Amino acid sequence: MSTTQNPPFADVDEFLFRLQMWWHELGEDGQKWVIKHLGTLTDIMKVKPRDDLIAALVTFWDPIHNVFRFSDFELTPTLEEISGYAGFDGDLRNQNLIFPKAPSVHRFFGLLIISNQIRKSNVVNGCCSFNFLYSRFGKPDGFEIHEKGLTNKQNKDTWQIHRRFAFMVAFLGIMVFPNKERTIDIRTAKVVQVLTTKENHTLAPIILSDIYRALTLCKSGAKVFEGCKI
Repeated sequence: MSTTQNPPFADVDEFLFRLQMWWHELGEDGQKWVIKHLGTLTDIMKVKPRDDLIAALVTFWDPIHNVFRFSDFELTPTLEEISGYAGFDGDLRNQNLIFPKAPSVHRFFGLLIISNQIRKSNVVNGCCSFNFLYSRFGKPDGFEIHEKGLTNKQNKDTWQIHRRFAFMVAFLGIMVFPNKERTIDIRTAKVVQVLTTKENHTLAPIILSDIYRALTLCKSGAKVFEGCKI
């Protein structure tokens, strides 16, 4: 989520299967709820990128003007295209930007209905591990295993609802805004809170800036981002 600190998209092989299983466990109602807020972004779990084409296109990237510069014309992804590909609803002119301010660790736990008695050491440098969320909300027996560490009144039906929110946090952190360490930036929870509680907010500008960032880093010699492999 940082245009200066995050490297290009990391290889998320080891997490993809668990994300897909988590997605399946949400059931039809849970999946519809996530799609309502994320559009069709979840479809990238089905995409196998062409590394060779990405590497070829990077050679044409102009990081000064954020365009692909060819011999006699220029191309660049636009906010409208990002919004259209992701299936976001609404006119972008009437959408508000999302500014993902970092929450405190206690606030992060609160957003995810995790007890503040859980050790703060599970969050390091503003990030938590994928497994920290997956073990509590992704696994079918996550409620039974972590019941005392959750603040949902020990109600499994309530937990089923909360795991949708946690899935969105994990999905965005791993598939959309990944970092080199393959951890999840806790600011993602604030992004999900905005998407699920406020109207007329869009992810399109953040996604576009992340694409620009990744292309520019690749142009400077960083490893070509690989996305996910099926």
